[in-house]
Amino acid sequence: MAPLAETLWTLEKRHWFDGAEFYQRRLDAGGELVILYPADLQDRDAALRGLRPARQWEAIEMTGQTLQQEGDTVLLSYDIVAWRNCCSTPLRARCASTYLSDDGTWYRLSHERDERDGSETVQKVRMLRRKPRAESQLGAA
Repeated sequence: MAPLAETLWTLEKRHWFDGAEFYQRRLDAGGELVILYPADLQDRDAALRGLRPARQWEAIEMTGQTLQQEGDTVLLSYDIVAWRNCCSTPLRARCASTYLSDDGTWYRLSHERDERDGSETVQKVRMLRRKPRAESQLGAA
């Protein structure tokens, strides 16, 4: 994998495992999030307040990964199956994230997730697991 692709896919995986911590470090100051529940468009500060504390994903599988670059902007798209310890049914979705390079540092500008019902065929890939962390760091929302 090319160095740029490896860097961006690593960032995208961190989004799934680090949640609010990822957004604190990598959401552009002018970035916004579309939140499904409660339905809202939130600026960076409101999104960060709403993401704390957040339950993190315990394991993910990514397939169908594509990367399209135009200058300093990159679009990542992929299918995801993601699990949380609290839920018996995994999240299945098609995702797209846009990143912008600011003097060599990549910031996420947008993320979109189209949830699927699970009937789609999912190619098995190596499952990635989040590193264990102390229970006190896990939130309830």
